[in-house]
Amino acid sequence: MGRKAKPITLHLLEGKKHLTKAEIEQRLAGEQRFAIASDKIKPPKWLNKTAKKEFNRIVKEMAETGLLTNIDVDALAIYCDALSQYIECCKIIEREGLMVEYTNKAAETNKVPHPLLSKKKQLFEQMKAIASEFGFTPSARAKIAIPKQEEKEETKFDRLFGDV
Repeated sequence: MGRKAKPITLHLLEGKKHLTKAEIEQRLAGEQRFAIASDKIKPPKWLNKTAKKEFNRIVKEMAETGLLTNIDVDALAIYCDALSQYIECCKIIEREGLMVEYTNKAAETNKVPHPLLSKKKQLFEQMKAIASEFGFTPSARAKIAIPKQEEKEETKFDRLFGDV
């Protein structure tokens, strides 16, 4: 499986110059053609109060990055909905305990792990996957961080042939 595609501007900022100027211009034009507006980033009506609050918080925090667009609303809403459900699972487990009594078909009562523990784990995995896509975790941000470019002395080759 190949690597995920990066915007050309990120390639250039990282110092990767394996493309010609014509290829760079072509990629820039292609990316601009697919530029998506970010004027309708509002929480969907189906989100509950907790999820809407988280949605608005994330949008406010990410406003300066310019990464969120109108088509990201649903994925962000799913993340916020999963977070809201995760919080609700935590509250129920806190109230009822990690172990609950279960009566089997033979009328025997046993202590078993709370059924919501598996739901909580499932919600966590869902949030973790979406969070890494949006750059909500330190490791996800490190992957898209722009490394500081070292200044190199211009060589004779650079003077003769420039940026080829």
